Amino acid sequence: MKPFDIVIIPPAERDLARLDPPSAQRIQKALGDLANEENPNWFLKRLEGDHDPTFFSLRIGEYRAILKIHNGRLIIVVVEV
Repeated sequence: MKPFDIVIIPPAERDLARLDPPSAQRIQKALGDLANEENPNWFLKRLEGDHDPTFFSLRIGEYRAILKIHNGRLIIVVVEV
């Protein structure tokens, strides 16, 4: 299976820009590693509640990346503490 494309939407880009460089690099590396996984769902937690069922959370140290998988793309929506 080909790797997933990563799309980081502007609000998530701003979230990453606000982080210290080592944390931002760690998050970007984790997302890149996830995109190359054959089945990234092993590493993701589906968000519960009234959210769109295609939204997932990925824990990266003390941060969480909220993302959506859509048409073979990992769409990074937000990065939060």
